Amino acid sequence: MDEEARARELRIKSGRKFALERAYRTLTRAQVAERTGIPIEAVIAIEEGLSDFLLEDMLALLNVLDIDIKEFFADLF
Repeated sequence: MDEEARARELRIKSGRKFALERAYRTLTRAQVAERTGIPIEAVIAIEEGLSDFLLEDMLALLNVLDIDIKEFFADLF
């Protein structure tokens, strides 16, 4: 698998995991967008694995969802 394909796979897996964690906490995408300051369109794109995202956006999501970064990525690699 080439580097681009690996990056796409990680983006999709990360997005799915963010979506599952958000749903587990019974938060809507709009609530997450409001609490993180990330536009809702970006939250949707992140969850659906449609685009790369900024490190600061990832950290904001992890913070709002109260997820440890090591735990989040432990099973993604």
